Amino acid sequence: MSEDNEVFVYPELTGRCRIYTDVAKITSENIFQVLEEAMTIHMKNVDDMVLLMRYEKGIQPLVRKKIIRKEVNIKVSDNLANQITEFKLGYVWGQPITYVQRGNKDLKKSTEKENDFQDDSISMLNELNDAEYAFSKDQELGRFVEITGVGYQFVDIKRNFDGLCPFDLVTLNPLFTFCIYRNSALQEKLAGVTFCRTKNGTVYYTVFTPDTRYEIKDMREITNGEKPKNPWSFMQHSGEINPLKMIPIVEFNRATDRTGCFERQISDMNALNVEVSDFANAVAQTTQEVFFGVGFELPKDDNGKTQAPVGGQWIIANNTGNGGTPLLKAISSTFDYSGVQENIVSKRNTILQRAYVPIQTDPGGGSTGSAMNMSSGWSAAENSACKEEQILRRGKAEIVKLELAAIKASTDTPYDSPLLKLEYSDVKPKFIRNKTYDLATKVNSMVAMINCGVNGRVAMEQVDLFPDVAQAWADSRDMIEKYQKSLIKKDGQQQQTQQKRTMSDLSDQTGNSPILDGMNTDNGGDEDVHES
Repeated sequence: MSEDNEVFVYPELTGRCRIYTDVAKITSENIFQVLEEAMTIHMKNVDDMVLLMRYEKGIQPLVRKKIIRKEVNIKVSDNLANQITEFKLGYVWGQPITYVQRGNKDLKKSTEKENDFQDDSISMLNELNDAEYAFSKDQELGRFVEITGVGYQFVDIKRNFDGLCPFDLVTLNPLFTFCIYRNSALQEKLAGVTFCRTKNGTVYYTVFTPDTRYEIKDMREITNGEKPKNPWSFMQHSGEINPLKMIPIVEFNRATDRTGCFERQISDMNALNVEVSDFANAVAQTTQEVFFGVGFELPKDDNGKTQAPVGGQWIIANNTGNGGTPLLKAISSTFDYSGVQENIVSKRNTILQRAYVPIQTDPGGGSTGSAMNMSSGWSAAENSACKEEQILRRGKAEIVKLELAAIKASTDTPYDSPLLKLEYSDVKPKFIRNKTYDLATKVNSMVAMINCGVNGRVAMEQVDLFPDVAQAWADSRDMIEKYQKSLIKKDGQQQQTQQKRTMSDLSDQTGNSPILDGMNTDNGGDEDVHES
């Protein structure tokens, strides 16, 4: 926080820098050089991330200093950054991220028995993640991703098996974690790094490469692995074998430019904070008005200093003898409170709109549900969330790959576990949003797809209605498939004429609307019912 007589200057935030190296492979010979260069870039990212984390908590210094009446200097933080972050966490990350089968037909010659096996295995994988509290750890990940633009999770073989999950899933702090990529067209991930600083100042680094795990102290020596065979040489250890044979640290990006959800709106939010603070100052200055007097003199104390008037008391002053009428009044200025308030509300709504956050106020009028979704910003929020989901899916796919590798490498996994035969290419991460929003349309859509012969699991995935699609499909599969088989036995034309929707939905709005085609509410007729 800056001092009262200083103006805080915000740095230019353009997203977190990705860390690259020119080496083809990280080994014990070049690891110190690579790590030192990477830490230089990472610490620049840390400065930006700390500012964003503090900003989201409400530590938002004003970008102007008070020149007039410095004793009245109210500093208000409207803190739209927190409102934007909380909305993103609820809308994008509010429902647990689960896994579903990618499809019945894939590169392998899948049979019905193999599809059943994959469905059961994926349901079991969801149960293991639930036992590992993945829903809570994904919320921690989401807060880091939305605020700083990046986040990290770590998967390892569970050291102390609890009888439930054979792997550990941990969300890491991005201030102490980063990944290193090769400076090439493929941009291969060469290492994942996490570190900590002890109270005495010692820094311990853990560096994972695809084949080795290095424990490094103060960027000077490797402390784990085999010792050199030559007893007279002074060399660091060689590191330990990475049992997963993959880098267990996964990097998540919120956007391709790795920016936070409110990072682009910081300048607008700073201007809003200044306006809200000045509005509060105007009210305070009106309450604590400055008075001036004409035609009299206030008494002086024993030291010859003019005595100031005291609130709630009579002012008794000596007439100056100029013949005029003494006058005492407040110095006031005209302030358009209603105009400033409207400007503040307009600026707040503009910031939320640019951050793709719906306006949580009643727009009034008689708009339809679809029109209100577009005007209030819910459609834009959904489009933004879909774009973010496509970027986050890559990280979740890496998590699945690591979890299956940990399951297969763990000695606590039963030898007959169906997860041992499950491939990560058979699994697809599924993000669920607004599972009960517009319930009628979603139910009608799912029923229509099932009646048309669409696979029931695909129909469930499409409507975004169930938090755990794999479990919902496993519980409903027998009944849905029996129902679809019964439809095949009936005459197709007869079934089409008798098919009815389960309930009314938004598609009825056109036929029932008095705005379209005058007052004609006959959906099927072509006759004009307008009066002449």
